[in-house]
Order: sequence, then C-alpha cells, then structure tokens
Amino acid sequence: MISSESVEKACSEVGDYTDDYMVSEFDRFFRAQPAVCEFIVELTHDSGHKIQELTLFLSYMIFKALEIERTGTVDVIKPEDIEAAYRETESWMTQVSQAEGDELQSAIAVSLQRDTEPHLLQYIVSELNEPMEDGAELTDEEKGEVFFLLKTIISSLNGQRRIIEIN
Repeated sequence: MISSESVEKACSEVGDYTDDYMVSEFDRFFRAQPAVCEFIVELTHDSGHKIQELTLFLSYMIFKALEIERTGTVDVIKPEDIEAAYRETESWMTQVSQAEGDELQSAIAVSLQRDTEPHLLQYIVSELNEPMEDGAELTDEEKGEVFFLLKTIISSLNGQRRIIEIN
C-alpha cells in the first residue's frame, strides 16, 4: 500500500518542478509505462483535451507516489493487467451504480476504505473535486470518467487486483 506520506511527498516534489522538468518527467513516464499511456489516450480520445491531460497527469502522480514508496523503479504494467483491471473496475462501478442515496455514499466510503490503495484513491477524489487550472469545474460525468480510468490504473499496479464488494 502506498502511504499518505508518499502521496504528499509526490505532490510536494511535483509542485516544485519547472515546466521543462515536468516535460522531461512526462517523457520518462511515457517511456516507462507505454501501456498505461496508450490506455488513457485511447479511452479519452473522444473526451476532450482537458480530460485526457488531467487523466495523464494524475496517472503520472500515481507512479510518482509509487516510485517514492518503493524508492526506485516501478514494474511496467502490461496491457493484459490493464484489461483485467478494467473489467474488475467495470464490475465494481456496476455494483456501485445499483446503490441509491445514502446507501450509495455509505457503500462507496466503505468500499474505498477496504481498497488496496485508499490513499491514492483519496488523493484522486480530492483532485477531481478541485477546479481546473482555468477555474472550470469538472462535471459529474467527467469526474466519473477520470475516476474510472484511474481506478483501473491503480488496480493494475503489479497485477495486484482485487474486486471490492459492496454489501
């Protein structure tokens, strides 16, 4: 599990990057995790530039936190790991969508607490609720799309997937 300290350290480090250094970090990320980047680009192609850019940035943040936690190299995620995680996340989202009202909020909260990476998911949810750099806010549909993709990426880390049951 990635600690909240590693997530905070990743945020702090990235916040201090110059624009040029950020570009070089993205290049490094794209070379290190081509399947992740291809997955995001392919599934956000019709969603618009801001959704694609945000999803790629937050996926970079996931890997930055993972590098800090593991002090070094992160295993390359394979396309088959992403595909399996995608199916599991789809199943999880279906279960969540069947809950209603207070039951929905409770089910999501309990489910996220039992997840294998609660600190990463809390970070993602927090970021999705913040306004974009231009001050615009994401719609609920856009938040759901980005969350779904990032939950899939988190679930595919090292092939350690786990379906989260909603009671």
